[in-house]
Amino acid sequence: MDFFSDDPHSVVSPRDRVMALTPPGRDLSRELSLESLAFITFTSQDLQGLIQWGQPSKPVESWRNRNYRIHRGEGWIAVRSPYGAPGTVMLLEELVAFGVRRAVFLGYCGALQTEIDVGDIILPLEAIREEGTSYHYLPKGERSLPDLEVQGRLLDWMGGIGLSLHPGTVWTTDAPYRETPEKVRRYCAEGVLGVEMEMAAAFAFGKAKGISVGSVLMVSDEVRERGWHLGFFSSQIQSAREKVVQVLLAHLPEMGSL
Repeated sequence: MDFFSDDPHSVVSPRDRVMALTPPGRDLSRELSLESLAFITFTSQDLQGLIQWGQPSKPVESWRNRNYRIHRGEGWIAVRSPYGAPGTVMLLEELVAFGVRRAVFLGYCGALQTEIDVGDIILPLEAIREEGTSYHYLPKGERSLPDLEVQGRLLDWMGGIGLSLHPGTVWTTDAPYRETPEKVRRYCAEGVLGVEMEMAAAFAFGKAKGISVGSVLMVSDEVRERGWHLGFFSSQIQSAREKVVQVLLAHLPEMGSL
């Protein structure tokens, strides 16, 4: 990017854009308002898990014309995000414009370290900014960090559910087909735990906007210098999904009041 603009205003407002694309209602601003806590998933299976065990209402009617569906629970919402940093941050912009103040992601990553297996959990404490979206929110050289209090609580809450937990740094890329052996070798040597596509941008957005952003990443595959091992549809992932969703829902009151 040639230059960074710290002007907080945008010519295109997320609030105006959402309202412009929503059919007129009795009190459109009120109908579009959202709870302060959002769970954001990247797969229909994870969203369905939140719906099944959390029992939220049907999709919020006033948001029905969006590319995503928002489900409302008691003091929280759940929504599925597009893949990749740009779509994820566009979603965050729109949710925050209508009331969300804390976003907790339930996502996936590929493990770089050999001691991390499919079905393990990575709790990001920092994300390497090898994508483009974060540079619209933080200048080059600033670290992309989640809400570390939220990450600490998630680590405590998930410590007793029988999953291997790994707190540390992740690598965010917007070019998944350029995870070259050289890059894998370098980041692995630096102690980076995993690779994914959204967290650096989501954390940068939260830092720039003063919004709490946390994340739990399930290890869905293993990215090694000599090859790739896929585990998306494994029993380990299915078991991890159920345990993680139940932990998130069990601690709703604490998460909403942090």
